[in-house]
Amino acid sequence: MISENHGEMYYYKMKKKELINKMDGKQADQILEKEIKTLIETQAEGEYWDFKREWYSDNIDLLHDIICMANSMANRDCYIIIGVEDQSYQIVGVKEQNRKNQQNIINLLHQKPRWAGGYIPEVYVKTIEISECQIDVIIIKQSNNTPFYLTASYPSPKGKLSAGAIYTRKGDTNTPKNETADLYDTELLWKRRFGLLYSPSQRAMYYLEDIDNWEFVDQEKSREGTESYSFFYYKPDPDYTIYIIYGKEELSNDDYVPPKDVNDKNVAECYFYIFAFCNVSYHTDFSNDLEVVLYYKNIPLFSSSVECIDEGRTKIIPPAYWNDAYYIKNTMKFLFFKFVFNKMGENFSSEAQDMLLRVIPVYKSEEEYRAFTDYIKEKGFSLERIGEKKISGEALERLNSIEIFGYPSYGKPGEIDSISSILRTRKDMVINFANPENPYFARITKYLQRGRMLVEWLEEWRKNCDNESVDFLDLK
Repeated sequence: MISENHGEMYYYKMKKKELINKMDGKQADQILEKEIKTLIETQAEGEYWDFKREWYSDNIDLLHDIICMANSMANRDCYIIIGVEDQSYQIVGVKEQNRKNQQNIINLLHQKPRWAGGYIPEVYVKTIEISECQIDVIIIKQSNNTPFYLTASYPSPKGKLSAGAIYTRKGDTNTPKNETADLYDTELLWKRRFGLLYSPSQRAMYYLEDIDNWEFVDQEKSREGTESYSFFYYKPDPDYTIYIIYGKEELSNDDYVPPKDVNDKNVAECYFYIFAFCNVSYHTDFSNDLEVVLYYKNIPLFSSSVECIDEGRTKIIPPAYWNDAYYIKNTMKFLFFKFVFNKMGENFSSEAQDMLLRVIPVYKSEEEYRAFTDYIKEKGFSLERIGEKKISGEALERLNSIEIFGYPSYGKPGEIDSISSILRTRKDMVINFANPENPYFARITKYLQRGRMLVEWLEEWRKNCDNESVDFLDLK
């Protein structure tokens, strides 16, 4: 099937806003400060940044520049950097005269201009310190609601912004107030709004997050007309469908028999994470002969096997590698992981997702995964199969400090409500819900222990990241 990496780098860049918003303020400020320093060092203005020595004396100039940046051909967050000479690029610091804060600019954007369709640029003001000088940065957030334009003229003694005019920024130049963008650039801005600039894979990744707009159709004829399949289609764009294929073949050789029980020898540590979910203690069925395939028209964009437990009520898109189980946020696999839980899961599905992710780390990017993996290897960790290579040093100390609890009420469904209640309040708690008589019980416990250690260690490592580590979120 087609690689899931197609389109993901672009998508990751587009999701940078959401990632930064979820970080603490200090980390976000570090990223911004580093980026602004880099832009100043270029000794030039560009498609998504502009320098100003001082704050605007007239609102029309400020409004014009914000609209141009919001419609920038760069299609990303843009910056108006105040406190830097726009000729010599010397840092002079911001002066108090005419200075505005974020609320002042929000009021300007909302009170007087009449915006087409009610779409208003999203703008923030941040103050950073560089070379002992304060610099104000007006951040105009990337948006697909382009083009931004006014439906009524905005007059000023210094000129006017005309109704219906499209102002944009191309290279380091803004469209003049008395002109409008050329036809080609205007067309690109409308294509951005309608999603026509993005590849099918890029659009699919946005659509997968719009979970409520996927409609389920049960047991319709397949595309070839020979079999009946159930599928989802995306209501705003029905060319995107997700087919559910039952009974797919996974036999790798004649000796392999697909497991039907979670305590089967072919499950064990290969699927260790499912034993973190309480319901497998009494619903022991297991299957992995289900497949989901994402199509754009007739083109398959992504496929994955689906692991079914708890009498089919819980369905899991598995990690790529069982001996190094992890997900990467904002990839097709993880988006499908969340989609399947939300759209195909039944009772206790949200609890199952929470319990699984207590032992499966979720990285923010491939870069973060590699950096963290290199770091923990230096601390004595090994990703080899348990028993093949010893863990040592700090990694061993951390591993031994992780407690995985047993479950004495195995096979008694009446006890599940009480243990579920405990797990909801104890977010750090992991229980091995495998049959205590399972010959692989101890190995499953070891893998649960290792998974929990990685989740906790990753969280701690992120908090201690220095400026260089923060760059893993700052893809250009």
